Amino acid sequence: MPIIERVAWDNAGPEDIAYRFPKLTLKYGSQVIVKENQWAVFFRDGKAYDVFGPGRHTITSNNIPLLTGALKALGIIGDIFDCEVVFVSNSQFRANFGGKAYSAPSGDIKYQAEIGFYGYMLYKVEDPKLFVVEFFGNRGASTSRDVENYIRGFINERIISEFGRHDIFEVVKNADVTTDKVALKISDEAARVGLKVIDCVFEGINIPEEARRFASGLGAQAMMMQYMKETAGELKGAEGGGAAAAGLGAGVGLTMPFLMAQQLQQAQTAQAQQVVICPNCGAKNPVGMKFCGQCGSSLAPPAKIKCPKCGAENPAGMKFCGQCGSPLTQTAETTCPNCGAKNPPGMKFCGNCGAKLG
Repeated sequence: MPIIERVAWDNAGPEDIAYRFPKLTLKYGSQVIVKENQWAVFFRDGKAYDVFGPGRHTITSNNIPLLTGALKALGIIGDIFDCEVVFVSNSQFRANFGGKAYSAPSGDIKYQAEIGFYGYMLYKVEDPKLFVVEFFGNRGASTSRDVENYIRGFINERIISEFGRHDIFEVVKNADVTTDKVALKISDEAARVGLKVIDCVFEGINIPEEARRFASGLGAQAMMMQYMKETAGELKGAEGGGAAAAGLGAGVGLTMPFLMAQQLQQAQTAQAQQVVICPNCGAKNPVGMKFCGQCGSSLAPPAKIKCPKCGAENPAGMKFCGQCGSPLTQTAETTCPNCGAKNPPGMKFCGNCGAKLG
């Protein structure tokens, strides 16, 4: 291989994030020219060594001590050596993302909604050495396009994974908060591969109407009933020996509707367990009964009378307030001597004509 006297990434475009010079034969004295928005990373055998920032660099054993040490460890002594140089841009880039993800299982029927999403992420390389190891060492990238594809896949994978941690109730009721959590998680993950996320913007979240109804709570019960109805119909139609019948014989297919029916029965049982205690005999009566099934007493809430002095409520029939001891007997209404209108007890002037009462 010819000895390279000068290495530079001269034709870098605005969309190029990195460029790999493979199988270079360099010598101490070769020139490495790094532009203002670049780094140059020395790379060999899947490992990243020394990093050059912007400037014109003449290679010596002093400014690439890590690579020099590795060469000596391999028994390579002399002024000529083989390695790779990966140039990395430190400009800001944009990566569009989009796809579909499933929410975490929700509710009694473990409902999962398919959520559509799209948006973009602004990012830049923050740690060029870590970036080169991750993408050119571990992932085998060779070009900027390879890196872009990996980053796009990296974002989508993280979003899909993170949506799987949030149930549909959280996504519907707190969509902005949920996407912020997802974006924060992506930022943390990106730092591990040498990237810095400047902004992660979700331009759209597509939540099916079915999922919105499910998240309302009432819709969840309706969906469970509908599912049971449809499943029961399928099972009934398969009694003669279809695929569903085969599933029944194998104990497969019956599990889900059986569990749902059991859960619905439990809910109904819990509702039935709500009872009203008879104030007379103490018998338990179902909610909605007006009279006790044991003794016939009224199950209506006991009437109360409010104390005219302190406002405390007392059981009907009490003569004195249990709070302040004032009489609870209502005095008669006062008839206006001028217009004849009846006024509540204690009024000093008629509410109809304003005449003085007594």
